[in-house]
Amino acid sequence: MNKKALKIMAKASRMAEERTRFKQFIKKVGEKTKRISADHVNLKELINQVQLLMRMLTKYFNGEYNGFSQGTILTLLFGLVYFLTPLDVIPDFIPLVGFSDDLSVIYFIIKNLRKDIAAFNEWEVSQSTTRKNP
Repeated sequence: MNKKALKIMAKASRMAEERTRFKQFIKKVGEKTKRISADHVNLKELINQVQLLMRMLTKYFNGEYNGFSQGTILTLLFGLVYFLTPLDVIPDFIPLVGFSDDLSVIYFIIKNLRKDIAAFNEWEVSQSTTRKNP
């Protein structure tokens, strides 16, 4: 793993241990997704995937969902920390191309955590069904 990836993983690890920092972090991720949505309509799929990861982590840190291993949590945090980092492999300020590495990292995570994501989606659907039919 290169130095940048190690730094990002260290930040993700600290985030997993310090839940109070998570709220500030997730707020920053949300702000970045809104900026990207406003400026780059064609990056909608990236935004959708990032929002999925945000929901997964938020439900976990709020204590609503506990079906993730520590490795899954760290992987999800790694992806969002990478997404938030402005000077990653391809700097985000380069129009459109700057988000291609972010997209690659997010899709790599989605692909590798597909069982966790499927279980979370199932849980999320069951929660919305439960709220509709008490």
